[in-house]
Amino acid sequence: MNNKSSLLTQKGLIFPNYKGSKVRMELSIYTAISEKKPKILSKWQASASTSHAKQDPLIVNTKKGRFTNPMAYIIEKNAEEIFEWLIKPDDNLDLLTPLQEICKLRAIQDFKPAEALKFIFTLKQIIRDELAEGDQTNNWSIEIWDVDKRIDEIGLHAFDIYSDCQAKIYEIKMNEIKRLYGRDAG
Repeated sequence: MNNKSSLLTQKGLIFPNYKGSKVRMELSIYTAISEKKPKILSKWQASASTSHAKQDPLIVNTKKGRFTNPMAYIIEKNAEEIFEWLIKPDDNLDLLTPLQEICKLRAIQDFKPAEALKFIFTLKQIIRDELAEGDQTNNWSIEIWDVDKRIDEIGLHAFDIYSDCQAKIYEIKMNEIKRLYGRDAG
């Protein structure tokens, strides 16, 4: 199959098959997710933001800007980059940098790992809910496993990064306690 016909297949367009009859090609799950990106992304970012809002209720209704609400800004900006990595499986997009930014923020907030990273796994349900509105959910039963696998991969990387960040914070705290009490040796 050449590039042009594979593009037609990805877009879900109708084109003649070898017998001359017209065939409707199904959308790939990644194309469908891309088309619903604004809605899926906003719900996912909201789920990530509400977990940190529980810790600091004063920031719930503030504008989301780099300086007015830096935590929401970090989450939204980096969640979008992670989402791009998810929906473009063939591209060599960076996953670790945006994950590090969110994990650093979560580690500083002193969340338990499950609380800090739960929002990553909520993406599975958000995607399923949004795709359920379409009529092709049965056609994606195999492809959804690939999406789930990629989300699990995001989660595993995030747990590694989060635990490294937590270890660094505890190391800094321990060194500060030693410095305060004059126990530098040890």
